Amino acid sequence: MPSPKYMLIAVIIMLSLIGGGIFASRSWYQHKRLNENPAILARQAVEAHDLETFKRYVDLDKLIDSAAEEILTEQINSTLAPTAYSMDELQSRYDKLKLDFVDTARAAAEEYISTGKVTFPNNLSDAQNLLKKSDVASCEIKSITKPQKDGNTKIVTMMIHNPTMKFNFEIELILEPGGEVEWRITDAKGFGDYYKGYRRMLRRKLDSLNAPIAREMDSTFKVKSFSVKNEGGDEYGFSQTLNIEIKASVLSDKPIAQIHGDIVLNGKDENESRTPFTVDITNRAQGLQTFNVTKTLNPFVRADADAMKHGFRKNDIHIEVTEIIFADGTNLKQLDSLPE
Repeated sequence: MPSPKYMLIAVIIMLSLIGGGIFASRSWYQHKRLNENPAILARQAVEAHDLETFKRYVDLDKLIDSAAEEILTEQINSTLAPTAYSMDELQSRYDKLKLDFVDTARAAAEEYISTGKVTFPNNLSDAQNLLKKSDVASCEIKSITKPQKDGNTKIVTMMIHNPTMKFNFEIELILEPGGEVEWRITDAKGFGDYYKGYRRMLRRKLDSLNAPIAREMDSTFKVKSFSVKNEGGDEYGFSQTLNIEIKASVLSDKPIAQIHGDIVLNGKDENESRTPFTVDITNRAQGLQTFNVTKTLNPFVRADADAMKHGFRKNDIHIEVTEIIFADGTNLKQLDSLPE
């Protein structure tokens, strides 16, 4: 899945285009006459590579902070392994991630606004590598509304299209009286939906690429069925443990050492909880075999918390085999990122 740091930088650079990407839609230009719209003036500042003027109309630090909060919240709820069992531990993780994301995003956004590009060192970090190949500047603004009064503020809504991943999302800009300027963009909402949309479309692309790999894996180790039993909570009633019995067909022309996979719990609103598992099958016989794995429901992970509160159906859980490791050291493994 995409690095949350990459997602944050991508959204901030996309927002630094404010009025649209390189290929902004015609509707953008229909609103150029709306001089009271700071989104237009910020867009003109980006075109002029004028960071100082851009910051007069946009509170860039606040936008970065809001993006970090929304994206990291979604990322933690989507991908956090079930090992954190206190709010203090989660807060500590969040604070460390956020500081790194904010610093990286601010540097990238300011360089982009000032120069129209982002430079990369010879040795790229994961986030820089993903950003470099993301082509985020191709995001297109499909529509932008006139500022709508909402109490003492105004709201501008942008519909944005990501042509690379082929999905739409909305960003809602919050405008407030700006002191030395008439109106200023002081906040934005919608970053979490961008992150969800990107993850969803990335998963579809990966599923397509992994289809032939999955078929080959199924011919070697295929999950036939599984049953789930809730073993109850811990002594404090804080977490719950699911015992999952998997029946799988082992048909391999060479010995298998290990099976790696994920237990995936699908929750509401596209939330999911993934728990990795490893099964050692050294010296296991061919044919139908039974394996037992466990999944701990973590009350700090949204999908798990929903399941603990409301229960779940068997259809809400599925088993994904992600890698088969053979005794000779070779393996079959599904892609977890898009190839170069």
